[in-house]
Amino acid sequence: MILLLALACATDPAPPPTTIAGTGIPIGTDVPMVPTMLGEVPGVAFTGDWTSTGCAGRSFARNLRFENDNSYAGIDLVSPCPLNTQCVWSGIVGYAGIWKQEGNKLLLREIGAPTAPGSPHPTEVTSTVDGTLMENGCTYTRGLTVPDGLTEDQVRPNIPR
Repeated sequence: MILLLALACATDPAPPPTTIAGTGIPIGTDVPMVPTMLGEVPGVAFTGDWTSTGCAGRSFARNLRFENDNSYAGIDLVSPCPLNTQCVWSGIVGYAGIWKQEGNKLLLREIGAPTAPGSPHPTEVTSTVDGTLMENGCTYTRGLTVPDGLTEDQVRPNIPR
């Protein structure tokens, strides 16, 4: 008799989760996975090359590179010199600094911030659930924008050492 009473007083089981723990991302969403010391977790690995071909407020391509040591560099392809021409100004503006991660954001601190063409440079990028980065409404994907007549080495941002 006591056993029946205990079963009658049991609470309903908790409903199954609808989001990936700690992310707010709905279960079933195609989310990129990032390797960590504790296994793979949902998110975006920030390190490496990223490019944005342009967006509202910025008509030129921007390449960014993030390193594991919390350094970063960027190149704004404001007006690259066309192939087989000689230009007074190359139109490629480089900059570098340091970054720190806060959740799904990278906060960027430029060293020696210029006011050259291509400014303002990014101060914050945010990862999205589809594996891209966003900066002031501009979408970044993995890789580099390489204008005709230039090589990846010429447009890959270099971290000053």
